[in-house]
Amino acid sequence: MEVVTSTTCPHGLSPKTCQICRVLEPTAVPAARSGRSARRSGGLPGNLAVVAIVAVVGFVALGWLLAAFFAVLRILELVAVAAVAGWVGWKLGVRQGGRPRG
Repeated sequence: MEVVTSTTCPHGLSPKTCQICRVLEPTAVPAARSGRSARRSGGLPGNLAVVAIVAVVGFVALGWLLAAFFAVLRILELVAVAAVAGWVGWKLGVRQGGRPRG
């Protein structure tokens, strides 16, 4: 067995060329980040999901508003048709005591 000197590592090589010593050499560990981490600029998938959900909810709400508007128009149409039918019936004399029979 070789004698280990200050110029050689325990493996008998120069400390700068010994891969074992270089890998196992203790190194300083970087300090952990404190506080909140920086926002990633690549957060588009999360934002895209939020935009899609807002768009779907918006379309559903818009559909309900349009359905309510057209329902009110349909009711007004039925009231108008009933009023016109009543007026036509009154004009044609289909009311009590309107025209003598004979």
